[in-house]
Amino acid sequence: MTSRLLRSLAASAAATAALALGLAGCAAPSADSDSGSAAGASAGEAFRMGTQPWLGYGQWYVADEQGFFEDRGVDVELSNFNADADVNAALAAGRLDMANVGAQAALQFIEEGVDVSIVLMLDSATTADAILSGAGVEEVADLAGKSVAFERGATSEILLAEALEEAGLSFDDIEVVEASADKVAPMLLAGRVDAGVTYEPYVSEALGADAGVSAVATAGEYPGLITDVLVVRNDVLDERPDEVSEVLAAWDDAVAFTESDTETARGIIAAGVGSDVADLETAFDGVHYYTLAENRDELTGAYAEETLPALAAVAERIGLISGDVDASAAIRTEFLGE
Repeated sequence: MTSRLLRSLAASAAATAALALGLAGCAAPSADSDSGSAAGASAGEAFRMGTQPWLGYGQWYVADEQGFFEDRGVDVELSNFNADADVNAALAAGRLDMANVGAQAALQFIEEGVDVSIVLMLDSATTADAILSGAGVEEVADLAGKSVAFERGATSEILLAEALEEAGLSFDDIEVVEASADKVAPMLLAGRVDAGVTYEPYVSEALGADAGVSAVATAGEYPGLITDVLVVRNDVLDERPDEVSEVLAAWDDAVAFTESDTETARGIIAAGVGSDVADLETAFDGVHYYTLAENRDELTGAYAEETLPALAAVAERIGLISGDVDASAAIRTEFLGE
């Protein structure tokens, strides 16, 4: 991981910490999310998984639609949220067994005492996360003095922090407007902000509105910056290890299905995130889905040995983590198969 990337991640980690602290009571899940008790589901019962309308999590929709969970003998209940803060809060409060989150949130969970582990790398983004702008903003440097909407503590903040740093700017040089990813495009299209940071399908919706919106930077300009992971509560991992392995195998089934029948899979994912597949034709090319084989390499190699330890070291050095965090211990690989 480059020092430039590490500085970016560290700069944005403070906001992530703010979300992680006291999450048990800071936000409520969306209307269609699970509202059961904090106790984990027993063996054979449905796993409660938190997700969001993001293409990177789309293989779960494929697994559900194609019956891969059933084939693997597990039941997974997908609970949809519109904001990172909401899914983070539900996980911390024990209303979810597992959740799809940005990698930057996972270490904060662990540091703040949320007893979870990373078990799967889901995706990395290139063009599917972007800084969008209206008239008068042609490059990142033009954001100085402009209003920029983004979600604090989310991957959007990480992308913005990195882009601003490269342009010689900081958050002090812009007018920060806090907004969840689904609200950014409408605000930009309505002229309420000068720019905004969001992800697909909202990026394509904004660019396709024929309203003069353009992308001034994408995650593809900062390789490895935006990565999502699946975190699972450790009590669930300890009590239901075989079932967790089957959940991950269903993800792998879905990735394989997407490779073999891309058109059908993309239609399922588009419906899952609430968009039309035609509007996402190029967006899908901006996301890489990790197979279990790739996970076995990454989670026992560079990701475990370099990326997470480096991030933890920076976070501790600038005072965001109060004690030692063993980043490699945040990963559990025994559920990935062979």
